[in-house]
Amino acid sequence: MSQNVHRDKTLALAALFQSAVLADALAWRGHCDPVAQEALLNSVLVLDTDEVSAIYGNNLRGLQAGLQALEQTFLEPLRGGHPRQADVVRYALSLIQVERHLSKAPELLDTLRRRLEMASEQRKHFDSIVSPAMLNNLGGIYVDTAGQLPFRIQVKGDPKHLKTTGTPEQVRAVLLAGVRAAWLWHRLGGRRWHLMFTRGQILGEIREIIRESQA
Repeated sequence: MSQNVHRDKTLALAALFQSAVLADALAWRGHCDPVAQEALLNSVLVLDTDEVSAIYGNNLRGLQAGLQALEQTFLEPLRGGHPRQADVVRYALSLIQVERHLSKAPELLDTLRRRLEMASEQRKHFDSIVSPAMLNNLGGIYVDTAGQLPFRIQVKGDPKHLKTTGTPEQVRAVLLAGVRAAWLWHRLGGRRWHLMFTRGQILGEIREIIRESQA
């Protein structure tokens, strides 16, 4: 674990919000930022570590969308935000709840572990994590694990896109990455009440990370 746990928690939370942003973009537009999507999906196959740099890499460009979404969420009461910001926040909070429910379901956790190990082997046969076969696989893992819980995330969007072959699988795949980020955030000590009472500290970390990434 990094010595700067507050920074690591902020990055994990940014990844969580990035999952929510990408799910919203896919549902409404049918596509999303490919760099942000690839960074998230690659993280799903990094097992047995809580090192943020190992999970998301040292180049934080892949988490820029999440950092910006997290900053916007905390500043929204002051300056307004994205018209669907409420949905993004709802998805993020729901992912935290899904991860907590999943953590108490050992059979589903066993299934998740086994399927991710299989997906990691499958990944070796494809040029990219965002190949249709990998997206289908990751989306299926979400359905067979988190999708079996009584509490489920309802993603709103344009029916035209939500019914297009490949889009629902991408939505589920990025939600799976969001569950992974929620697990990491909780593992590093993140709690829901932090979103209310430590937002100033989180904002400070976000701005410092953004400054460093632009240097």
